[in-house]
Amino acid sequence: MRSKIKTWIPLILTIWLLHLVTVSYGQATYWIDESTDFTGNGCENSDLNDVTSSLRNRLNSDGWSGRRWTNTNAWPEDFIEQNSGGIDHVAGDSRTLSVYAGHGNRGLIQFGFRRGGRCTVSFPTDTRLGTQGGDETAYAMWLTSCTVHLDALSRHFNQQIRQTFGYHNSPTIKDDQPRDFYEATDDLRNERAWVEEMEDRPGWFTGDNSPICMTFGLNSSHCGTVRDRARLRDRVLLSDAPAPHNWYCYLIFNNGGC
Repeated sequence: MRSKIKTWIPLILTIWLLHLVTVSYGQATYWIDESTDFTGNGCENSDLNDVTSSLRNRLNSDGWSGRRWTNTNAWPEDFIEQNSGGIDHVAGDSRTLSVYAGHGNRGLIQFGFRRGGRCTVSFPTDTRLGTQGGDETAYAMWLTSCTVHLDALSRHFNQQIRQTFGYHNSPTIKDDQPRDFYEATDDLRNERAWVEEMEDRPGWFTGDNSPICMTFGLNSSHCGTVRDRARLRDRVLLSDAPAPHNWYCYLIFNNGGC
């Protein structure tokens, strides 16, 4: 059974020691929450397939370190700012790459089990990735429907991170697609790998996903530099993003929205 509250002192110490070890190695750390069970748990929706196990395995095999939590152990407060009552400082905002897989909507993610009376985390109300409590996230991946919809991009502006990966529509995600995206960043820049690996749905004549990668920068030139250079698997630009960002740019394969 997962418990962060009772073990906060050793957990914080562990994260601090991990930080010392990984700073010289590209800060290659991750946090993954995934909800697949949405039946009878107070947060009703359709059940989903597991899309992050193989991603976690590949990250580990490449020397990344982190934690993956699922269903009853995937908590909304993991992505809620510490100063707003959440625990992102020891969870979603304590690692370089922060990932949530489940259901979503425009500027919102939905969990499968109700905790503290809530099923959802709303952007920008609840989230401050890359700033305030935690202040470690440089990349966020939302394997959810519509969270990075074109009409909701401004809801992500309070995140002080380098790139956000998501979808403009409701995607169908194959089990290994997130892993394939990560592996592709060995040769391709992040934004190109994301839209190319995430566009196709499984099967024939099923339609296409609308993947979008949003990049932040201090200005237009810096935004362009980040989007051209950032590669997760090559550990290029894994350090914390400089702040505050004043510019954003994005790449999308738009096959329709929500």
